Amino acid sequence: MSKVNYEVEILRIIKDLEALPENALSLVKKVYKETCAEIGVDSITFFSNPAVLEKLIEIAYKYETDEKILELFVRTLVMISERFKVNTQSLYSFLMRHAGSKNKWIKFVVASRVAFLPQFDNYENKWVYILSIPKIPPKKDSMRIFRLVIKQRIDEVPDDLKEEVINIMRKFIDKENLVEDTHNLFLDIIEQLNNSKKN
Repeated sequence: MSKVNYEVEILRIIKDLEALPENALSLVKKVYKETCAEIGVDSITFFSNPAVLEKLIEIAYKYETDEKILELFVRTLVMISERFKVNTQSLYSFLMRHAGSKNKWIKFVVASRVAFLPQFDNYENKWVYILSIPKIPPKKDSMRIFRLVIKQRIDEVPDDLKEEVINIMRKFIDKENLVEDTHNLFLDIIEQLNNSKKN
C-alpha cells in the first residue's frame, strides 16, 4: 500500500469512527491493530503526527460511557504514544482522567504510560499515584511498571518514601517465584535506594 493510500485508509477509518457509533468497536480495533503492526515508513509518518492522536482523543471522549470501546481507545492512544513518541498535554489529561477507572484494564494501561509522560513531573500527587501502581491488577504486571517507574525516577524518590518502596519490592520478590534476572533487577533498585538513604 502506498503512503497516500495508507493515510487515506486510516483517515477513512477514523472518520467512520466519529460518524458511525454503531461500528465503533470494530473500527477502533482496526486502528489499534495498525498501531501494533510492524512499524514501517508509512505508519511512522502517519502516527507520529500529533494531529492524529488529538483527533483520536477527541473521538474517545464521545465513547467514555462504553467501557469496552474506551478500553480500546486507551490502549490505542498509549500504543501511539509509546511506539511513535507522541506525548501531548491532551493525552496526559485524557489518561489522568481515567487513572482511577473502575475497569482494571483501563487503570493498568493508563499506569503503564502516564508516569512516563513529561507532564507527570508536575503532578502534585505523583508519589501517591506511583505508590498505588503495585495495587493495580494484574499485580505481577503492575509491579513491572512500578519497577520501571522507580528505576527512571530513582534519584527523585523522596527520603521519607524510600523505605516504603523497598518494602513493597521486598515483599513482592519474597512472595513471587521470579526468574533470576527479574529478581536481580528488583534487588538492584533496592540496593540503590538503601545506599541513598540518609542515616
